[in-house]
Amino acid sequence: MTKIKFRTPSTYDLAVAKTGVPFTYVDADGVTWGTFIVSLFNLDSKFVRIALERFARENKEVVEKLEGEYVRGVFTFVNVCLHGWDIVDENGKPVPFTRQNAFDYFEAIDDQTMFNALVEFAQDKSNFKHDPRATKDEEAKN
Repeated sequence: MTKIKFRTPSTYDLAVAKTGVPFTYVDADGVTWGTFIVSLFNLDSKFVRIALERFARENKEVVEKLEGEYVRGVFTFVNVCLHGWDIVDENGKPVPFTRQNAFDYFEAIDDQTMFNALVEFAQDKSNFKHDPRATKDEEAKN
C-alpha cells in the first residue's frame, strides 16, 4: 500500500518567501527611502526558524560582541532576510548592496521606525503569496 502525501494549505508561497519580495519604505512625510528585497521573517515558519538557528550558531561570537538588542536584531535581520536594495548615497548614486553596507546603513540612519516597518512587512505572510495573475500580466506585457 502506498502512503499518500497530502497537500497542506499554506498562507504563503515558500519559494517567494525564501527569495524575497520588494518593500518600498515611504515615511510619514511621503519621502521614499528606498526599496528593499526581504524574505519572510515569521517564526511560525519552519524554514525561518531553521535559518535563524543556523545563523545564531554560526555567528554566535560576532553577535555577542554587538552592543544592544536592537543592533543584534538589525545584524541578524540583514544577514538572514535582506537580499538586496535600491538606495542611493548623498550624491544620488546607487549604493551597491552588501550585508556590511546594509548593516552600516541601518546603523547610520538611526531610524528604528523604518527598520521596524521593514521587519513588520517581513513578518506578514500575506506579503509572500504567489499571484498567478501577476505572472500572466507580466507575460502579456512582453
